[in-house]
Amino acid sequence: MRKKAIKMILSAVLTASIILPSQAHAAAPTYTVTPSSKTYKGLMMNFSTYNSYTKHYYLLRSYLEQLEKTGGGTLILNKGTYTISNTLYVPSNVTLKFKDGVNIVKGTKTGTSIFPSAKSIFQLIRPSKSAKSGVYGGYNGEKNISFIGEGSVAVDMKYTQDGIAIIMGHNQNVKVENITFRNMQSGHFIEMDATSHATIVHNRFLNSKPSPNRNKEAINLDTPDHSTLGWSQKWSTFDRTPNQNVTIEDNEFYNLDRAVGTHKYSGGKYHDQVVIKDNTIEKTREDAIRVMNWSNAAIENNTIKNVADGTGSYRGILASGAIHPKFKNNVIEDAARPMQFLVWRNTGPGSLYDTIYNDLNEEDINALKTNKVKTPTEGFIRINKEYNYFTKQNTDLIPVEIMN
Repeated sequence: MRKKAIKMILSAVLTASIILPSQAHAAAPTYTVTPSSKTYKGLMMNFSTYNSYTKHYYLLRSYLEQLEKTGGGTLILNKGTYTISNTLYVPSNVTLKFKDGVNIVKGTKTGTSIFPSAKSIFQLIRPSKSAKSGVYGGYNGEKNISFIGEGSVAVDMKYTQDGIAIIMGHNQNVKVENITFRNMQSGHFIEMDATSHATIVHNRFLNSKPSPNRNKEAINLDTPDHSTLGWSQKWSTFDRTPNQNVTIEDNEFYNLDRAVGTHKYSGGKYHDQVVIKDNTIEKTREDAIRVMNWSNAAIENNTIKNVADGTGSYRGILASGAIHPKFKNNVIEDAARPMQFLVWRNTGPGSLYDTIYNDLNEEDINALKTNKVKTPTEGFIRINKEYNYFTKQNTDLIPVEIMN
C-alpha cells in the first residue's frame, strides 16, 4: 500500500509539471536589431541577392517573417540608419519600435539584376500572403499593428518617384506615432484604404516636390477600386471598402501639395468618422485638406497657414460629398478661401460614378461659424449647391470671424 501511494504521488507531480500544447501561452517575443545585426538565425544571408544594398531589407524581413510564425511580437530597431530597398510586409499583432536616432531611408538600388527596388517601404499584410491575389476584402486583413517612434525618428523617402512609406489596406487597429516623414515625390507618406480604427498621432510630415496635379496628400484616404486607379495592391479584392474611425491628431504638416485628403471617390462609399484635430498645416500648394465622400467627419482645432501663398481660389478645407460634417474652431490664415463645399464628380478614372453632394443640417452650419480666418481674401465659407454652377443665387455664404 505504501509503495502504491508513493507511485500515485510521483505520478501526480509529473503530471502537474507537464504543460500540454493546448495549455501553453507563450509570451509574444521581442527582438532587437541594429544596422550591423545579422538576419534572424542567419537566414537569407546566403542569398545571391544579399549585398550591401539589400542587407537591411533582408534583416528586417527575416524578423517580420519570424513574427508571422509566432503570431506577433515586437521588433525593436536601435539607433542607426537602415536603408530599405524593397517592401517589408508586416503581419498582425506586431509592434515596430524605433529607438531615438533611428533613420529609415528609402533605398533605390538593389545591387542585383534579379529584382529592382520597390516603391513602398512597408505594407500591412503578412509576408506569406503578400504575393497572392485577392487575399483580403472588407476589414479582414492584418490587425493590431503599431509603428512607434521614441525620441527623434525619421523615415526619409529621398524623393523617390511615386514612393510610399506605409501602405495599409483591409486592416484594423493601426497606430503610427512620433515619426518624422520627409522628402516625398508624387506618392504619399501614408496610403490608407479599407482600414478600420487607425490613429496617426504626434508625427511630422515634411517636404514634397510638386506632383504633376499638385494633389498628392501626405495622408491619403482612398478606396480599393479598380475604376479609380487609386490602389494597386494585388492582394486586395478591390471591393471599394472605405475607411472608418480614423483619427489624425496633433501632427505637423509642412511644404506639401496637400496634408490630408481624398482625390477620387467610389460611388456610394463614404469614409466614416474621420477625425482631424489639433494639427498644424503650413505651406501647401493646393487645398490643405480635401474631403471627398466623408460622412460624420470632425475637423476641429487645426491651424492652417499659407495655402498656395494665398493665391487663386485654394482653400484651407475643400469638401465634396460631406455628410453631416462638424468642421469647427479651426484657424485658417493666408488662404484665398477659408473653406468651400462643392458639388463634385470624378473626371477620368472613376467618372462612371454619379455626382456627389454635400448634406449639412443646422447644427453643421452653426459649427462652421466657429471657425476663424486671418488675412483672407474672403471672410466667409462658400456652400455651392449645383455642379459647375457658381452664381450668388446658387451659393450660401456662412460668415466667420476675421482675426486681426
